[in-house]
Formats: sequence, C-alpha cells, structure tokens
Amino acid sequence: MWWIWLFFAVSLIIIIYISNKIGGVVDALDKKTKLSGAFLGAVLLAAVTSLPELVTSTTTAAMQEPEMTLGNILGTNLFDIVIIGIILVIFFNKIKQRKVCKSNVIFGIFTVIISAIILLCMVFGMEIVIPYVNINIISLIIFAIYLFALFIMRKVNDPQDDDTLSVGDTQNKYEAISVRKLAWLFTTLSIALVAVSIIITFMAEYLADVYGMNKGLAGALFVGVPTSFPELVSCIALVRYGNFDAAYGNIVGSCLFNYVVIGIADIAFISGTVFTSSTSNIIMSACLMVEATLLLVLGAIKNKRTIIGTTTSFLVSIGILMIDIYVVWLVLTTFLA
Repeated sequence: MWWIWLFFAVSLIIIIYISNKIGGVVDALDKKTKLSGAFLGAVLLAAVTSLPELVTSTTTAAMQEPEMTLGNILGTNLFDIVIIGIILVIFFNKIKQRKVCKSNVIFGIFTVIISAIILLCMVFGMEIVIPYVNINIISLIIFAIYLFALFIMRKVNDPQDDDTLSVGDTQNKYEAISVRKLAWLFTTLSIALVAVSIIITFMAEYLADVYGMNKGLAGALFVGVPTSFPELVSCIALVRYGNFDAAYGNIVGSCLFNYVVIGIADIAFISGTVFTSSTSNIIMSACLMVEATLLLVLGAIKNKRTIIGTTTSFLVSIGILMIDIYVVWLVLTTFLA
C-alpha cells in the first residue's frame, strides 16, 4: 500500500513544480505582450490550471462515477477560493495597492450565478434531458453563460496593467525569454500537467476503493485538492511577482471553467445526468460554494471602491471567512460521508 502513497506524493511534487513554472511564464507573457492580465489570468491560465479537473472529471464520469465528478469540481472550486483567502491573509501588504480589473469582477459575478443555478438544480432535481443526445439543459445553460462571460470580457476596457515592481516584489527570470519560447514552454508545461492529472485520477479511484470511502469525499480530497495545486502554486508565484490581478483572474476563471467541465462530464456520463446524482454531501458543498463565491466578488468590489487604509482589514476578514468556509466544508464532508 505504501507504494501508492509514495507515487501520489511524487505526482503532487511534479504538479507543484510545473505550476510554479507556469505562473512565471504567464506573468512574463503579461509583461511582454499586449494581452491583458485579465485575459491571461481568467482565460488562458485558468484553462490550463483547470486541465487536471477537465481530465479527471470526464474520466470519472466516463467510469460512471458521477458523485466523484461532482465532488471533484465542488471540492476544487472551494479549495481555489481558499487560495485567495490565504493570499488575502498572508500577502495583504503586497496586494493592498493592487486592484482587480472589471473583467475579473464580471467573471466572479457569473461564477456566483452558475453556482446558484447548480445548487437549485441539485435541490429540486431538475432533470431536463435533451432527447437522443442525453444532455441536461443545465449543461447548455452553463456553456452559454461561459461564452457570454467571454464576450463581455472583450467589450470591457480594462486599464493597462502596472508592470512596475513594488517593494517586496520578485523579479521574474522568465522576462528575459522571447515570446515565442515562452509560448512553447507554456504549451509543454500544460501537456505535462495533463499527463500527471490522468495518473492522479486512477490513483484516487484506487484509494477510494481500498478505504471504502464515499465517492464524493474521495473525489473532493484525492482528486479535487491535488488538481487545485496548479492554481495554488501559480497564484502564489503571480503574487510574488506583484501580479495579483492575474492571480485573482486565475481563480475566478478556473471556478467558471470548472463548471463548464461539469457540463462536459455530463455528456461523458452516458447513464443519465450528473446533476441528479447528488447526495447530501454534494448539495452541502454546492451551498457553501455559493457563499464562498459571494465573498470572492465582495472582496474584489470592496478593493476597487475604498481607500487602502479602510480596505486592508476588510480584505483580511474576507480571507478569514473564506478559510472558515473551507474548514466547515471539511468537517461536514467527513461527518456526512
């Protein structure tokens, strides 16, 4: 049995290493190209750091394990929001002069909307399946909202990012590399991240069977947390480089993209729809997710509209509440398992 845990630990170390590299590459692309930090964080980086969730969730859905699929996504999203909470508490001195752009706030609002829709779907058992293709209409609604969010992002004119380093910011070594090499490096690291994620999925399934764990809990802990490490490491790297906007965009973009992954997994689940495979554990997770995303948006809006002195304590409080929600989720998940 020890060998599977050793393999699991090695996989996590590889994920952390790759994610740290990706964070540096994205920050360098932000400074060396005309692409906005909002796009790089909320779309490009979010899509890449969510590739593990895409691979693992579609795989578990194809293996006819919908509870593990939902547990993976909801556990991942809750952990992602805790990342912002940790950053707000630990790095508040670095981010109090950094603002969140309008595009990322809009992405956050759409994340709240989809969180609420999914919760209502689970509570009321909305099984509106399109004939012949076996897809829940909720999945199509999620796809439409995500595309609409991308459309709105293009229309919003965000101010140019401030690339100057503040006191305590770390110089990014990747800025010396050409854009073309950065693109190749970004692609290579992304492929490696997907490969490790596939391995994580099968190990999680094996551990769940060995310990007789609830599939939702196993998906949240053995799949959701490890596949959130890319967001954790890349966000910390971005904050160290003074790019909090891209870090925030990575989280809200990842949460939104992960909901799209649920829709894709719904297609892969041929035995029905994943939304009606909800246990009390999954519904509780969805409920806490709505609360967590509300805090995520509230913190961003407050940061944009108040002066630094009055914002710092508020942001730290928001961060603590985010962490508290995750702790409550861990306790209740274990109790309801």
